[in-house]
Amino acid sequence: MKKLLIYAPDAIGRLMAEKLPAEFGALAAAGCFKVPLQSVYPPKTPVCFASMFSGLAPVGHGIRKYEKPVLSCRTIFDALPARGVRTAIAAVKDSSIDLIFRGRRVDYFSGQDDGEVTLLALGLIEEGQHDCLLVYHQRYDDILHASAPWNAAALEAVKEHLLAFGELTRAFDTKWSGLPRAALFAPDHGAHTGPDGRGAHGDNIPDDMDVAHFWKFSPAAAQGS
Repeated sequence: MKKLLIYAPDAIGRLMAEKLPAEFGALAAAGCFKVPLQSVYPPKTPVCFASMFSGLAPVGHGIRKYEKPVLSCRTIFDALPARGVRTAIAAVKDSSIDLIFRGRRVDYFSGQDDGEVTLLALGLIEEGQHDCLLVYHQRYDDILHASAPWNAAALEAVKEHLLAFGELTRAFDTKWSGLPRAALFAPDHGAHTGPDGRGAHGDNIPDDMDVAHFWKFSPAAAQGS
């Protein structure tokens, strides 16, 4: 059985790699390869994650603004359990990912903040009961909306997300060493500085729409074992 870890940090656009070149360069050094992508419009968190995990445009899945209804369309969280893939979601309580994929044959774990979610996810990896694990963090998004997207606190939050991805990936690789597996760093959209000086997103501009995902495959997975 193949194993998949998906780490979904909120609001980290492709522009962030220019702000933190050393930290994002470390992803390549750790064996990740970059896939440039474009978000769906409008680049709002529930809209984007609904598209990412259903494969549908907003008109298809029905979320077209910042709202968090339970999706009625088919998603990977329907398809994977139907194929016997044991799946879990660990996310900040009441976040988009915590809410819109409910009602599936998935195990749901909610934390009060990113740190608690990380501990939950590490515990799930160690227990080894799931084949696919989605982990969501939001500290950077919280900070950019409260202040600005590029200030010291915001950049520090992104560094924390990258460190969390590294910690989760190392635990994941250790647990499933020798098995085909992949880890994915998968943000939903980017951000820009709004007229009031605070961070925002939702516009059809590169800062908001351009993202990059980073994949890391085990040698066995890369060979299709």
